[in-house]
Amino acid sequence: MTNIQKTFLAPSSTELHYLHELSMAAEFQRAVLSNIVNTDYLDIAVHYQPLEMVSGDIYDFKLNREKELGIFVGDATGHGITAALMTMMVHIAFDNLTPNMATDKSIRKLNQLIAIRDTHRFVTGVFFRVSPNGQVSVTHAGHPSIIIVPKNRNKLVTFNQAGCPLGLFDHEPVTYVEETYQLEKGDKIIAYTDGLIEQSNTSKEYYGEQRLQNLLSLNRTDSSKACLELIKKDLYEFASSTCARDDITLLVATYH
Repeated sequence: MTNIQKTFLAPSSTELHYLHELSMAAEFQRAVLSNIVNTDYLDIAVHYQPLEMVSGDIYDFKLNREKELGIFVGDATGHGITAALMTMMVHIAFDNLTPNMATDKSIRKLNQLIAIRDTHRFVTGVFFRVSPNGQVSVTHAGHPSIIIVPKNRNKLVTFNQAGCPLGLFDHEPVTYVEETYQLEKGDKIIAYTDGLIEQSNTSKEYYGEQRLQNLLSLNRTDSSKACLELIKKDLYEFASSTCARDDITLLVATYH
């Protein structure tokens, strides 16, 4: 055999079986992932990009009788099958939340339902609820703050109460706090996982929160879909040939 010859080995039956199971897991995860819940006061667009076949990112919706829409965006620690299984646990726990419960109480209950399983894994997340009159209530659990982009060109709004990731402690060492904001027509809410801001470029720089906020400050009147595509395009141009480092989820909601 010469130096330039290479041997290509066919995958073993065990490897083929694993790939098949992984493909089925990815298909199941996509099936469980919530469809966008439509309301007559919110225009929502979502970008969901797993790093591998399965993802550790999650988003979900819950509409209550008052037509208030609750939105959860989360990120399980790690990658692959283990992180994907954590998202399944979160989906089940989220489905068991009372639709009218305050966001801080909802996050507290979600934390208890996850922590009791003692997986030694955690999930960061943000849960916010928007009412038809534009009232936003939000609670963070160790997750990047949502960004509110006022249409009137006022300063972008972020939130300070970070809370503790879900599943680490059932006794809540950092108190979960509900914060509020009143939307005006045309205002946007941006929620994302840290795979977005931690995307690096060829110079090993991170995309970062500041670049995202600068982009949003200059582009306030687009639809949710157009805003989402603008962020994706800017991220792609920033990253250039650099591969993604993490799952990426991006949600844009415009109040109208």
